[in-house]
Amino acid sequence: MPAGKLELKFTLDIASSSTAQFILWYERAKRTTNENGRNRKGNAKKAIVDFLDSYFNGHKNNSIISQINKDIESFKEDTKLSPELQKAKVNLSNEKFELLKKLLEESEAEEKKNVSASA
Repeated sequence: MPAGKLELKFTLDIASSSTAQFILWYERAKRTTNENGRNRKGNAKKAIVDFLDSYFNGHKNNSIISQINKDIESFKEDTKLSPELQKAKVNLSNEKFELLKKLLEESEAEEKKNVSASA
């Protein structure tokens, strides 16, 4: 007899739920483009279910758990960025994003120089 499916639904408040915020981040950060040029958002629900299944089965040091831990760390770091920089990180290549950060840092340094020179 085939096993049935269990549907698991959550209602999460995006403003106050870190889980909801992680899901939205994952969908943007893990976005891919298929061969037809269609953008596909990252499958956060599958990643979370895979993580939980692996964790409940006692596989605490496997690649699924390691990857989700890395993703959670990336999420924590990315949410420290301003919304504009978060969007830029998702939409730009790593090289262009690093260049943008460098230019913003230089701009802030120049602004500090100008403020201290005029004071």
